[in-house]
Order: sequence, then structure tokens, then C-alpha cells
Amino acid sequence: MLESKLVEAKAKEKTVRVFKIDLDKMRNEINLLKDKLDKEKAKEKHLKENKEPLEHHNQMIDTKNNQLNRNSMFLLKNMRNMDEQIDRALIYA
Repeated sequence: MLESKLVEAKAKEKTVRVFKIDLDKMRNEINLLKDKLDKEKAKEKHLKENKEPLEHHNQMIDTKNNQLNRNSMFLLKNMRNMDEQIDRALIYA
């Protein structure tokens, strides 16, 4: 009877050791995943910080492009008017 209890206690001790080893493995995995998550959060923060200046820069480019388009249209209209005036002047000359 005492021998069977000793065998049973050793079996339980072995089971506890296996559980502790598994628990340590899980803790290590959790720590690795936490580190990975922290790196991803840092990367996301960095990307968000870089996104704002880029959006502002793109908006400025769009504004400048619109201004250039308006100026080009105005100049084209003036050139057409000038061409018409030259044509009229040539007719009367």
C-alpha cells in the first residue's frame, strides 16, 4: 500500500513537472507574442505619424495643380483672343 502511494505520488510529481514545463513554454510564447504586438504597434504609430505630413503634402500638390490648371486655361483663352485680334488686324490691313 505504501509502495503504491509512492508510485502514485511520483506519477503526480511527473505530471506536475510536465504541466510546469508546458506552462513555461506557454509563458514564453505569450511573451514573444507580446513583443511582436508591441513592435507592430510601434510600426503602426510610425506609419500614422508619417501619413499626416504626406496627406498634407498631397493636398498642397492638388491645390497647386488646380491653380496651374486655372492659369493655363486663362492663358489659353488670352492666346485665342490675341489670335482672333491678329486675324482681324490682318483682314483689315
